[in-house]
Amino acid sequence: MDVHSHLQAAEIQHEIIVVDDGSKDQTWEAIKKAKQQINSLKAFRLGKNFGQHKATLCGLMHCSGDWIVTIDDDFEHSPAKLLDLLTEAKKTDADIYYAIPSNRPKSFLRTLVSSIYKRISRVENADAGKGSSWRVIRSTLVEKLKEHPHHLFFIDEILLWYTGNIATGFYEFEKPRKDNSGYNYPKLFSLSKDVFIISTTLPLTMVKLLGFSVSLISFSLGLYHFLHKLFFPTEKGYTSLILSILFSTGLILFCIGIIGEYLANLVLMQNKKPPFYISEKI
Repeated sequence: MDVHSHLQAAEIQHEIIVVDDGSKDQTWEAIKKAKQQINSLKAFRLGKNFGQHKATLCGLMHCSGDWIVTIDDDFEHSPAKLLDLLTEAKKTDADIYYAIPSNRPKSFLRTLVSSIYKRISRVENADAGKGSSWRVIRSTLVEKLKEHPHHLFFIDEILLWYTGNIATGFYEFEKPRKDNSGYNYPKLFSLSKDVFIISTTLPLTMVKLLGFSVSLISFSLGLYHFLHKLFFPTEKGYTSLILSILFSTGLILFCIGIIGEYLANLVLMQNKKPPFYISEKI
């Protein structure tokens, strides 16, 4: 493997973890052959395709060492630049070091959708959407990731719960060797939806604000029509009808806002979002 040869040449003690995410070709056979040549290689074959984040979690659950580098299998992330990435991560002393593409090998539409998604993500967390799946993570953070083995698991969202000590660097990404990305537009939409609904409370916050805002407007309009009835002539039955509609609508939306507040807190507790994280003590 290219990664092994580069690290071995630099005399860096390392281990390589490969996760076969339910491939249906000869990938696992190739991994077993590589294992015969590389003692530091660990390999895991998943029963079916569970997705990138869960496959990465499998690797993180079985890794050791002070720094962990995650890298995709399509060679978009060049193994030759792994040492540069690791060196820069150590220089910055950041908890997470992300590689950001200096070039844009993806289509305009894909880049546009990704940009919109990242901007929306930053509404709740300014550090969201900074990097890529090519990253260096400090081992102390990896240990915290292991405490969140949920079915809906999103690495970067959980990492941002624990640290804001993030650094980035620009690197030239290669053209993927795979003909088609595993993330087509429907899958990207589904992933984005799950991230927003499970890992953040942004949708619930929007529902809560909408409920409170519309209920306030409804109550205000109801008060206006009530006062108008007292001082000005109004068609019979009109005011009572408007008041009943606006009051009931306002009450329902107000209750939805309260429910949204409770659900937001339940989501955070269910996901075990930490109240604090001590990164260092003396």
